[in-house]
Amino acid sequence: MQLPIVTPALIVSEHSANFGAVFENHCKFRLVIGFANPELTSRYTVLVSSHLSWGARKIIETYLLRWPIEAFYQDAKQRLGLNEYRMRSAAAIQKHWSLVYVAYSFLHLRCLPASCRQKVRAPIQAIRQVIRQQSQCLMEALILRAHGSLSCGIDAQQVFSHLFAQKGLILSA
Repeated sequence: MQLPIVTPALIVSEHSANFGAVFENHCKFRLVIGFANPELTSRYTVLVSSHLSWGARKIIETYLLRWPIEAFYQDAKQRLGLNEYRMRSAAAIQKHWSLVYVAYSFLHLRCLPASCRQKVRAPIQAIRQVIRQQSQCLMEALILRAHGSLSCGIDAQQVFSHLFAQKGLILSA
């Protein structure tokens, strides 16, 4: 079962509990517990930092900077095949990863608001929604092409063999 991606939204104020602690081996750390509402009754996030001089706000702000990175890796691995390479050379792996990054960049641009003047910090859609829309458009185009060919009297076997034919690469010597 896949859990939905949610962007963390923490209340940073007197509602964040901020603790310092020491383990038996004298390792000091700062523990911050952030709640999504001032009543401290909602879901909470526990953050641990070795930066003892940082306050709760700095620790939470630093954590929130990591969130887009975590979301990228989840989308890239689960939806774009970042970890599904079966190449033999380092150059081929690098090309595969580069294509995944380019695909993610295009999808991310599709998620952003159309106007730069809008003061929206978050994307208006999630990457998975855009991928679903693009997949639906491709399937629609495939069905319409098959329908058009069949309507013109082309044999169904010929239409489907053409649509699903594997294109072989011709390598020059």
